[in-house]
Amino acid sequence: MTVLTVEPPEYYPVVEKLFAGNIRDALETLGVELVGMKVGVKPVGRVIKLAFLFEIRRPETFLPGELDSIISGLLEKLAEDATRTFGRLYDARFQVAGFRTIEAARKPRKEEVSLVVNCPDDIRRTIERLGKGLVIYLKDKRIDFSTIVLNMPPDGRPQLTITLLLPEEKPSSIKENLAKDLTHKASSYLRTLNAEYISVRARVLDPGDKTVGIIMKRLDQIEKEAEELAEMDEIRDLMSVLGKETPES
Repeated sequence: MTVLTVEPPEYYPVVEKLFAGNIRDALETLGVELVGMKVGVKPVGRVIKLAFLFEIRRPETFLPGELDSIISGLLEKLAEDATRTFGRLYDARFQVAGFRTIEAARKPRKEEVSLVVNCPDDIRRTIERLGKGLVIYLKDKRIDFSTIVLNMPPDGRPQLTITLLLPEEKPSSIKENLAKDLTHKASSYLRTLNAEYISVRARVLDPGDKTVGIIMKRLDQIEKEAEELAEMDEIRDLMSVLGKETPES
């Protein structure tokens, strides 16, 4: 579970709705565990500035520079969308003042570094067995990969997303065929494990992909969340105190 701290705390619902959930989901898709997030918020006129501190655990195959680049693009994109949706209601603009990442204490791991599993505890054993089987399968096929991530929603929905990260750029056709192959093989393994009720979607990424655009799986919900957020009485009161116009009902 990610621990979110926001200062001043009255901005917690804004940050949680428009930034924290998307950041957590995006990083988990890449096999990066977000242990804690601290966000400082400072309104300057009609600009709402945010500074982030992320406490993370990342696969050893993930270079720090690569992760910083992804986070930077992700934050800028989220700030733009928050301005376009929630910000336009109050004539305010969100701006990322900066961010920093620190390494959390590493948990002992039984599985290989190249395998990352994010799923509810009641299905973890099955998904871990599936992941280990896929690692063996990929190595047998001599596929050069850095990390394979198996991700399921924490609410228990039977939907599995497999993300395979390649260390070098490959043609789109190769990645598409590999994704189809992974989907077929994973579905076959799940039938063997008596878990055929789980739907599977696989994707293959390499350094040439526009990763930020791909991993933001919740971004299409941001406008709806912004509208819901704007209707909260405490947010209306907060923005009114800050001198921002309150949208008419």
